[in-house]
Amino acid sequence: MQPLGVFYASFNRTLSYVCAMVKFEFRFLVALVGLLIVAVPQAYAQQNKDIFTPNGQVPMYQNNVLIELFSSEGCSSCPFADAFMQEVIHLSDSSQTPVYVIDYHVDYWNKSGWVDPYSDSMYSKRQLAYCKVHNEPSYYTPMALVNGGKPKAGSDKKRIGVEITQNLARPTPNFMRLKISAIPGEDSLIVGYKAWGPLDSLDFHAVLVQKSIQSEITAGENKDRVLHHSNVVRRMASLSVSKDDDYLKIYVHPTINLDNYRLIGFLQHRGSMRVVAVDQLVFKP
Repeated sequence: MQPLGVFYASFNRTLSYVCAMVKFEFRFLVALVGLLIVAVPQAYAQQNKDIFTPNGQVPMYQNNVLIELFSSEGCSSCPFADAFMQEVIHLSDSSQTPVYVIDYHVDYWNKSGWVDPYSDSMYSKRQLAYCKVHNEPSYYTPMALVNGGKPKAGSDKKRIGVEITQNLARPTPNFMRLKISAIPGEDSLIVGYKAWGPLDSLDFHAVLVQKSIQSEITAGENKDRVLHHSNVVRRMASLSVSKDDDYLKIYVHPTINLDNYRLIGFLQHRGSMRVVAVDQLVFKP
């Protein structure tokens, strides 16, 4: 796959676009930038209050978005998806829009000449579970899912942009806030959540991601390339949701510098694998 174009944006200065190689990409980029400028999460601004509750019905909240990318350093198409995800993270961070990205490195490329040091068989199994739920006949990289929806190429800017827009515009009965603490002398973080809305058949996942990684590849399809990754999954822990306020522990090496990490948590339906709520905490120096 080839990259569709290069985009630069500044939210404090005049918005510009560069190298729009095809018309549909231009429409996607305008839509993506537009949603990230105007869709500041109302649920955040209202301090967890619901957006609207018509006639005493179930409270509805501003929807948040989780993009799950499945990739590998052994895949020559994945750097294009990596670059796109970096754009999405930059846009969402700078506009404070609740669009979050996590990058799972699968292990089935490890026999192609390069062993990805960030890969794990657990992430490959997660991708296969998604393919089974969505009746996807084959698995591949880069693959992306927006809030657990239909799999698509991780570099498909148009389709991913449309799904981001649709999800942000769709109120949801679920909302979640993360909280975190540490116990002195222990090599783990206590990650808790507070949830609003229906809790039936939900799992809570806590994911520790490394914000930025640079890798020099010496073998395989990406030989002699320097790869740049964002929000790479380094730890993941899960529990079955039984109440609206709970916690789990996630292992963290005592020497780790958390300044280059984020913690992303999300609630996911066990059967459909739809992500119904997501939140993020950023560690600051």
